[in-house]
Amino acid sequence: MTGLAKSIAALAVCGLVFGGCASTGGHGGTHEVSQLVFIGDSNLDIGRAKTEAAGDSHDGKVAPPNTVGGRYSNGEILPEYLSQRLGVKEVNYAWGGATSGMTNIAGARGPSDLTNTGTLAQMTEVEAALGGKPADPHALYMVMAGSNDLATVDKTDQAAIDAAIAGVISNLRTVATKLDAMGVTFIVIGTRTPRPVLSDHDLATEEPDVEAKNDAAGRELNIAIRKLVPELDAQLGADVEVFDFYADIRDVIGHAQAYGFAPYSSDPANYCSAKGQTTDCRRLINYDSAHKTSAVHAILADKFIKQFHLKGE
Repeated sequence: MTGLAKSIAALAVCGLVFGGCASTGGHGGTHEVSQLVFIGDSNLDIGRAKTEAAGDSHDGKVAPPNTVGGRYSNGEILPEYLSQRLGVKEVNYAWGGATSGMTNIAGARGPSDLTNTGTLAQMTEVEAALGGKPADPHALYMVMAGSNDLATVDKTDQAAIDAAIAGVISNLRTVATKLDAMGVTFIVIGTRTPRPVLSDHDLATEEPDVEAKNDAAGRELNIAIRKLVPELDAQLGADVEVFDFYADIRDVIGHAQAYGFAPYSSDPANYCSAKGQTTDCRRLINYDSAHKTSAVHAILADKFIKQFHLKGE
């Protein structure tokens, strides 16, 4: 734990009151990072899930980490931008559709090789890759999961939402604790990204707009994540930080034209994915109903590097 904990505690308070705040700059010295390790869902997956789904997903073999292919965006995403800008390699275990637990929501359509590719399953891969050796103490490990745990939850059922969020927090605690035990010294946990129809409510059941309830449920999850992170930072040897995807993307949305985007629209007709392969999406924010365009990921990479004062070794 470092002085950064005070900033994260402030973010937690900000989340409890407002449901999101812009990320603050990093504190202390520059973090020299030797490599980047990503664990989580489609917001970090650079090709595993779509590559697996396009092949034989019942042959008992899964696409390995660092598989590059179809992304949940129109181009490169955060892990790739960070790797390029810092000049360090990435090891990417993420799977599109991964829950915070063992499973993947793609498995709901029937058992396949994607079924057990959730965040906890990815941790098994991380442990196997280390082979009992301690983790690189100069590596940055990023974890982003929980959105898919909410995917099938009835957004009018507050008890069900609360239960799903409690499960996410338990799993994220397990992941961070395991990473700490492996010798990881720098862990970043991401919040859930905004859904296209935005909410300013922190409970889905208090959001009157049916279309905005999904975003409100995510805001509740994010409050829990922002509260969890300083607790982990205090309890573990590792420096545990939060990267507030939600707050940073809301900042981009709120100042779209200043960032070089067209005025924000939640209309599905304005999703990049709805406009065809030849469309230039550099001025669009929403890739689809759950993901952002490559241009937004590029901005997030800049914010990430600035917040944590990162540089490659």
